Amino acid sequence: MAASPAIGIVSVTKIYQSGQESGVTALDGVSLDIGDNEFFTLLGPSGCGKTTLLRLIAGFEETSGGHILLYGEEIEGLPPHKRPVNTVFQNYALFPHMTVEENIGFGLEMKRAGKEQARDRVARMLELVKLGGMEKRKPAQLSGGQQQRVALARALASEPRVLLLDEPLSALDLKLRKEMQIELKRLQTETGITFIFVTHDQEEALTMSDRIAVMSAGKILQVGAPREIYEHPTRRFVADFIGESNFLAASLDRVENGSARYHLSGGAALIGPPPANGEREVTLAVRPERVGFRTDGEGLEARVDNIVYFGTDTLYHVALKDSDVKLTVRVQNRDRAGSPAPGDAIRLTIAPDAIQVLED
Repeated sequence: MAASPAIGIVSVTKIYQSGQESGVTALDGVSLDIGDNEFFTLLGPSGCGKTTLLRLIAGFEETSGGHILLYGEEIEGLPPHKRPVNTVFQNYALFPHMTVEENIGFGLEMKRAGKEQARDRVARMLELVKLGGMEKRKPAQLSGGQQQRVALARALASEPRVLLLDEPLSALDLKLRKEMQIELKRLQTETGITFIFVTHDQEEALTMSDRIAVMSAGKILQVGAPREIYEHPTRRFVADFIGESNFLAASLDRVENGSARYHLSGGAALIGPPPANGEREVTLAVRPERVGFRTDGEGLEARVDNIVYFGTDTLYHVALKDSDVKLTVRVQNRDRAGSPAPGDAIRLTIAPDAIQVLED
């Protein structure tokens, strides 16, 4: 018999009543399984429902319908302190009058853990988050990154079965945020605890996650590993929200030997996978880094409109010949001798496996 997922979300709906007759639907029939010892990320823009779902798991909100299971057991109706779940908030919520070790041990004290057990556990947490020697400091004497580590240590000290993280990196500067992304994944791996992470930052999601659920308007649009979500988006929203994409309106010409031939406006043709639903008019998605170019030979005829230098790479904004189709090409800056200039004619190459046929 297969083990139960750490968290099972079954047709969960959340409607906020605010004087309107029908209310505001924050979650609309969401179903999702999150595995044991998994770093799982809920990713989406503000207002998509990701934080609402996290609060429902924590017990800070009640569902309007559906079920929430923890390792196969219903937890809907249990108050937050009765759930084996802890939450790390965006603002850390440390007690300013307590030392680092007192903050970390607060949850253990509330659970009436023995003094020796609590002391050993706090010492272990200080080692885990690399804050040894700072146990007597107050939060005001710590940097933002150190305060976040204290909040993580406090949440982990009571050994929750699931740790919920509500955009905990958003208050940090860019360099520290990148460092903490690596640290969070290390902590999850070392503790073996299921982490459920909420963010609107695509880079955070791709860097840390085992799997990602992309959300929009109270629904889950796609769930998968970071590589799958990035390289094989099924919806236009997913392809647009995570990374950059070229979207091409295309008409299906024919399907032969498992490959499809598409026509773009102006007559240019591309070979790609056939549409799953058999539709004739489709939208194709191509990542800018999957588009190649050359100055002669075969390929789609195009003209360079604009060039934007980004240090590590360069973006070429190009337009297909005799067409209103425009694309972006991303090229890493290695040896760029002989690179085209604005106005130059080039030829674009797009491999069939670089093309994704979107469902909507």
